[in-house]
Amino acid sequence: MVKNPQYKRILLACSLVLVSFVILNAIPLQKSISFDVAEIPDNYMVIEGFVVSKQFNSIWLAEEPISFKGVVLGSIKGYGVDSIKVSKNKDYEYIINFGQLKLNQKVRVYCDYVRESNPPKSAAFYVELVENSD
Repeated sequence: MVKNPQYKRILLACSLVLVSFVILNAIPLQKSISFDVAEIPDNYMVIEGFVVSKQFNSIWLAEEPISFKGVVLGSIKGYGVDSIKVSKNKDYEYIINFGQLKLNQKVRVYCDYVRESNPPKSAAFYVELVENSD
């Protein structure tokens, strides 16, 4: 009977890919850039909420934090009627770094108007963290 060490090499390669992926996602992709609210257009609006989902170029905000079960179900059914999908405004992409945000983190988003679509959508000029007063 011949032993086949190929599966060990495949397992090692998969492990290295997974570790590399985790390490690269932990490193911030952009430096923090100072920002003045006076730099955004006059017709902006402010939305506060909890980050309930993150994607490459957008986040979902809701009024309440989300559980793990809610994350799984939300990716299938949606995150509820009070949620809004926020993408980056193309003129302000260099300022916004969604990679630094965490699930259930409260944020304040300076954005343009909310599009009445399903789901509601908006484009962010700037995103800032809101300190918890708990």
